[in-house]
Amino acid sequence: MGDLADSIITELRQKFDRHPVWVWYDAQEKYKGVLDEVEAALDNVTLARYDGSYFELKRRLYEEDPNYEKNWLFYIPESRNEAEWFRDIHALGRQYRVGQDIDDTPVTQFLVEHDEEIPDAYEDWGQNREVQRLAFFCVLFDTAGPETDEWVRAYLSNPEEYRETIEDNAMADAWDAQLREEYGVTAGLDPKELATQLLFGEVASRAPTSRYDELAADDTRAAATFCDEWQQYAPAEFRRYAERIEEDYDLAETVVESERAHWDATAFKGIDMGLIRLVMERLAEETYADLPDIAADLEQTVTSRQNSFWSNEDLVDWSVPARAIETLQQIGTVDADEAKTLTSEELAQAYTGDDGWWQIDASYRRYIDATRKTTFVYPKEPVVKRRVTRHYMSFLQGVNRPLADILSDDPTLGTPQASFYEEFADLDNGTAIIICDGLRYELAEAIKENLGRQTDFEQNLSAVSAALPSITEVGMAAHLPGELGLSLDDDDLVVTSGGEEMNGKSDRIERLSNAGFEVVDMDEVSDISLEQLTESEPVPRVVYSGTIDKLGENLDDDEAFSQVASHVDDVERTVQRLKQAGYTRFVITSDHGFLYTDRLSDDLKVESPDLASIVKRRFAAADSDTPLVDTDEFIEIDPDALSDLGIDAPDLKLLFPRSVACFKAQGGNMRYFHGGISLQELLVPCLTVTTEGIEESASITYDVSIPDPITNSIVPVEIEAKSGQVAFDPAPTLEVRANIDGEPVADPASMEISPGTNTTRVRLKQGAISGEDTVQFEVIDTDTRETISKQTVNLDLLFGDDDMGFDV
Repeated sequence: MGDLADSIITELRQKFDRHPVWVWYDAQEKYKGVLDEVEAALDNVTLARYDGSYFELKRRLYEEDPNYEKNWLFYIPESRNEAEWFRDIHALGRQYRVGQDIDDTPVTQFLVEHDEEIPDAYEDWGQNREVQRLAFFCVLFDTAGPETDEWVRAYLSNPEEYRETIEDNAMADAWDAQLREEYGVTAGLDPKELATQLLFGEVASRAPTSRYDELAADDTRAAATFCDEWQQYAPAEFRRYAERIEEDYDLAETVVESERAHWDATAFKGIDMGLIRLVMERLAEETYADLPDIAADLEQTVTSRQNSFWSNEDLVDWSVPARAIETLQQIGTVDADEAKTLTSEELAQAYTGDDGWWQIDASYRRYIDATRKTTFVYPKEPVVKRRVTRHYMSFLQGVNRPLADILSDDPTLGTPQASFYEEFADLDNGTAIIICDGLRYELAEAIKENLGRQTDFEQNLSAVSAALPSITEVGMAAHLPGELGLSLDDDDLVVTSGGEEMNGKSDRIERLSNAGFEVVDMDEVSDISLEQLTESEPVPRVVYSGTIDKLGENLDDDEAFSQVASHVDDVERTVQRLKQAGYTRFVITSDHGFLYTDRLSDDLKVESPDLASIVKRRFAAADSDTPLVDTDEFIEIDPDALSDLGIDAPDLKLLFPRSVACFKAQGGNMRYFHGGISLQELLVPCLTVTTEGIEESASITYDVSIPDPITNSIVPVEIEAKSGQVAFDPAPTLEVRANIDGEPVADPASMEISPGTNTTRVRLKQGAISGEDTVQFEVIDTDTRETISKQTVNLDLLFGDDDMGFDV
């Protein structure tokens, strides 16, 4: 024992020069025999031996050296894991290991130097090579256990730094063995080859091809699992390697050549690009009549790809094919022949039901919106758009063609719009009626869905049958108290309410004001501060908006149709703001809906009725006794039928072209129509929303912290909420949004707030932030729609990797 004792004594003298307290664990009591020699040689060190009581060791230290001024060596004949009650004393010092018992290799020296970083589970690393390997990589990659996936992600993020440490400590073979065990990878320390085998392992595991099997890791399932987590936890690194490696392979062409649209692999962007080509080509080239069935077959592929990495990161755009397939698939569910057998009320129900035809209008609108907003050039896109629009036009004609014949005898589709005031108006405080010019039924469904996210809203959506013709002056007057009247005067259509002529908006406002309502425009509500709103009484209020109709009348082609959905947010914001002012009942309605069609062909342009005093594109009006040439191209609604609608028009008859046709007349946008007979124009939404009143509570202040600059696409957002309340009831919900130039660059993150610090994460989409310098974050109260915080922060996501030979 002499040489061993001398070695330990020499080693300890050096250690006590560096630190005054050392703990020596010896579970096997291998060194118990040298303790007397060590104690005798270390004159200035107190050797305290554990004899079954950690309390006695602690008491001795506190009594003999309360200020920790002496040198102490604690000998514990147990493992570090077993010495739980000694952790507080251990924290004062450092652990001593006998160097004589450890191989004189670089890795052992590395572990001795990082002794405090070694997880407890591997404290006996000096006695087992396998344990030593795990201890080394846990320390190197700073993990509490054997997290190989995390080790590999860290290595790929900075291979040069980690490779040098691994090689310097002669652990290259151990690293290679770890990769072989976990994934069947043979890349060693080559980061590009390592990433290649893992990425192509994911392809081999999930793609219907064996072309790249030679490049793949042996354990393809493990490689695929790794890639899933790599996408989630280090999206920028994943993209960097995938795009660099893909330069040597044409994945898109492989997908196209496979002629198979069902791929599950997501390792490379080219897979999505190839699938987009396949989908668009099928929609452009397959038999036109079969498109709805083809869309149903492609739906699963498109849905899965929209939820995959490259789409979520905004690096590929599936919006156009996805919306095309959604529209075609829904059109395929409609049986136009069955529509011919339905009554007017049954047609209305088929349109407004939970799974009604309104969804087709909504899908087609979203499709047009996608075609306008995308910056990606899709193959065959003009052909696909013509085919989708042609199917949509067939749907419009199929469900609306039988409507004209039915309404010539019974012009109602349910409750007449002229009864709106009696059915829905309420002069009690807390009632707000929101009238949106041109709000089609499917847009009201979108408002209902958005408001439905608020658990304290009760909603009921129904439809009334528009007052024919469904034009602004008539539809708006239908909301007023008193009987609705129509007549002709010098070839002008005169609208009256309760016998009073309604020449414009000012007359309607006067009539509503006299009835007891305060009338404002929607823009005015947005401009009123929340403080002003909450200070005033929630008097009965009518809110007007003309946004949609203005868009339709003034803009041409798809732009108007694309923008109308923005009004959904305006209505929701108005409801939320008025709710804060004490309003508890809202009625959201419109004057009429609208048709949006392809530019009509000549066979859908009907000659104007002879002798009609007024001819618009979707309706004409004439004196009831005017002799007209009888034709099948349009139908007549006579005074008796108008009376059934609650309209007093004894000297008037209205004429309407069938289905989606129009009269040859001057007009605005040649694709946006209202004033005729179609389900889209006549079924006017009436959405009733009720909510509990706002209870007064102590105000809450928020302190929002966002990193600046941002160095990772996954951004932590911290919100500290302060208030006099011990708890928030109900808890406010805040939404964090990230935008660049007004366009979202991340999915919104919602968080329910409690007193103190609240944290969420926002994941920026790499394709949306590429090349940008700053991003704006907004924190919005979902109840009040107030902006809590707005911050512009810098983006600093650039980094280099000499080994890979490219920068990102």
